[in-house]
Amino acid sequence: MSGRRDSRPRRLGEILAPAMGRLTTSDEARAYALWARAAGGQVAQTTRARAFSRGVLTVECESSVWANELSYLSGEILARMAELDPGNPVRKLRFRVHRRVATQEETPAAAKNPGRGESLRPEDVSGARTAAEGVADERLRAAIQAALRAASGDPGGGPPAGPGRHPKK
Repeated sequence: MSGRRDSRPRRLGEILAPAMGRLTTSDEARAYALWARAAGGQVAQTTRARAFSRGVLTVECESSVWANELSYLSGEILARMAELDPGNPVRKLRFRVHRRVATQEETPAAAKNPGRGESLRPEDVSGARTAAEGVADERLRAAIQAALRAASGDPGGGPPAGPGRHPKK
């Protein structure tokens, strides 16, 4: 029987057990599992541990807001990790924003707002100008009128010059 394998059937669990044992005790697996426990439910739902190398756990976040906030909280999270597993391998946390690749089926954000970038219709501008005349605050009224000129495509100057204002040169 030298060099021949045992031909009797074996359970899948018997075959995979040694490999799974190595995987679950690796530093990377411990770091990933520890992140989910230390970060908490809400944070774990919006993030994903992506890489672990040389003591640095890289975590992908849904947005830059999450990445920024978690960067500020990294000291607290590392302390929580040390509480949960004193011998944990994570020494530093790095956060990055998950960049989703747009597919052809997805509609660009600008296309979802069909009125964006279009000039206002003359009747809309007229009604808005009438409403703006009723604004008591002179500066606010001038700002509204300037916005209406810009939105309607009317190149006619900015807000009128008043005290403390300099006309455009």
